[in-house]
Amino acid sequence: MSNRRIPRSRRALGAILLLAAAVLVAIVGIIIATVPVLIGATAFAAATGVVAARLLSDEIAQLRRDWAHDRAKIADDNRTVAVARSREHTAFAEQMGQRVSLRDAQIAALRDALVTAEIELAQARERVSAERARNAALQEEVGSARSDLESARIDLMTAQDALAASESAELQVRAELLAWEQAAAEERRRQQERKLA
Repeated sequence: MSNRRIPRSRRALGAILLLAAAVLVAIVGIIIATVPVLIGATAFAAATGVVAARLLSDEIAQLRRDWAHDRAKIADDNRTVAVARSREHTAFAEQMGQRVSLRDAQIAALRDALVTAEIELAQARERVSAERARNAALQEEVGSARSDLESARIDLMTAQDALAASESAELQVRAELLAWEQAAAEERRRQQERKLA
């Protein structure tokens, strides 16, 4: 805290006393009204005025030095706090960057899983289509190929199960990807709010 509100110093009190003494001597000289007393009173008043001015200028210089020291201390304290905050912000930004990188890697893995599931789904659909075509062909030859028809029905049911499982996996992967993308967007939004704050 600044020392600006301190009691008057000895220099200031001395200057006030000297000026008061000069006024008293001047009043006494005016009352006596003789030339030697007026000359002495004038000389005393001038000398005390010079000494009082010197005391007050020294006091002002000391006050300015004290104030400059206080301002320098406050500036140094502010610089220290700013450096600490800067380091904290840098560490936080690095940590958030690592989290975002991890989330991006997880999202990429989920996208790869989604692509794989889509490929498997397309293959399963092709198998289902092939089995349906085969089933249609076998039904045309129903009389001569009963045993082949039974085999095709079993293959068709297996393919439909695979299709259902693949579609279920696709839905699950899509739901996970959507959740990760929402979480990443929320994290980016929070990080932007923190940067703005």
